[in-house]
Amino acid sequence: MAEKTPYYITTAIAYASGVPHIGNTYEIVLADSIARFKRSQGYDVFFQTGTDEHGQKIEEKAAAKGIEPKAYVDDIAGKIKAICDHLNVTYDKFIRTTDDYHVKQMQKIFRRLHDQGALYKSE
Repeated sequence: MAEKTPYYITTAIAYASGVPHIGNTYEIVLADSIARFKRSQGYDVFFQTGTDEHGQKIEEKAAAKGIEPKAYVDDIAGKIKAICDHLNVTYDKFIRTTDDYHVKQMQKIFRRLHDQGALYKSE
C-alpha cells in the first residue's frame, strides 16, 4: 500500500481577548472544508487551529473583570473550542499558547536564538 502524501493546514490562532466572532468561525470552517477535501483525495491531513492567549489587551481585560489573565483566556478559549466542536470541525490539534508544552517549546526556541546572538536590544 502506498504511503499517503502529508498535507498540513492551519488557521491563524484566534486572539482570545474577547468573545468569538464570525471572522474566527469563518476562517476555521473554510480551513476545515479544505482539510476534508484533501482527506477525500487521499492525503494524510493534519489540521491545526487554536488560540493566542498572550498580550496586554488580555491582561487589561482580565484586570477589569478582577480575574487572572489565565482564567480570562480559559473562558474565551473554551468558547472558541466549543464552537468548533459544535460545528463538528475536524481539527487534529487545538493549540493554546498557554499550554505547558507550548510554553516550554517557545522557551527553548528563544533560548537558542538568544545563545546564537539573534536577539538583542535595540531602538
